[in-house]
Amino acid sequence: MLPDHCHRRIAIAAPADAGAARELAATLGEGVLTEDGSGRLDAVVAALSAHLLEQPSGGTLLLRRWGRRQGVECLAYSDHDIAPDALTGLRAQADRLATHVTPGVGTVTLARVLRPGCSDEPSPTDTALAGVAMLARPEAASCADGWFIRCNGDGSGIALVVDGAAGDASSTDTARRTEAVVAATAPGLSPQMVIGAVRRDAATAPSNETAAGVTAAVLRFDGTAVDYTALGTVAGAVVRRHGVTSLAARWAMVGYNPQMPASVHLLWKPGDHVVLHSDGCARLPVLFIERGLHEVDPTLAAAVLLRDGGLADDDRTVVVLRNVAAVVEEPASD
Repeated sequence: MLPDHCHRRIAIAAPADAGAARELAATLGEGVLTEDGSGRLDAVVAALSAHLLEQPSGGTLLLRRWGRRQGVECLAYSDHDIAPDALTGLRAQADRLATHVTPGVGTVTLARVLRPGCSDEPSPTDTALAGVAMLARPEAASCADGWFIRCNGDGSGIALVVDGAAGDASSTDTARRTEAVVAATAPGLSPQMVIGAVRRDAATAPSNETAAGVTAAVLRFDGTAVDYTALGTVAGAVVRRHGVTSLAARWAMVGYNPQMPASVHLLWKPGDHVVLHSDGCARLPVLFIERGLHEVDPTLAAAVLLRDGGLADDDRTVVVLRNVAAVVEEPASD
């Protein structure tokens, strides 16, 4: 079973596909959106499907429940350049609408419909804005990848990416357990201590879960620095305007890592990004710069990276964090 935070994928090539997309959107919105919100979501999905059907090769829709069931998110992929003004009518229906066009490559559109009273804007104390795109393998009934992001309200936060063996039920279970462990950790714990908690939990799990080839990365952040610890195949990098600093990992798995992994401490500043991803993707930090994603909504940026850097034969997860800390100006000297 796919978790709420995994996008569901529907290829749009015929009117029947558009109908299936609207049915899926209605299912995801049930118990999440009001009647008005469900109507707006249906209009959004119908309009995006119509735009994709106008393209010679159609396109793809990705849908998931957003936040803590605070809304529904839709991402639309097209192999053709779609002018942003072609989507003007959607602005009255979507609470969030953004588009990125890579000339000659295609268009990705983000639309989000929220429950009344909910907002996807960062709070004044948040120092990072996060975006995620996550897909199971085509036709898979479960996803062994996972992620968790929390801002603590004091300017700090924590992010997790889990990479399990695709199609392995025990890996999927371990990914969900790992997310729960990290969600339950107290704010302020170092990444190494969080990884330690994950290891201890794995030691108490059934043997088939402990043996699963699950790897994980934990990132703690505030407005000035990131601390990163990883086991195995999850990759990361701090992406600045014109350069990339990789975040290294030690070879290991959640259920088998005899040595405590090292922790990396790097400074970052407002406007810098961190990209984390499972091994279902490649070359993402370089693509981030090549695609000009520094000013793009982080969810839209994650979707572009998933499209252009994803491998078709694996689960894949992309997390993008943008430093949005307020710049503190130094007092003028006398």
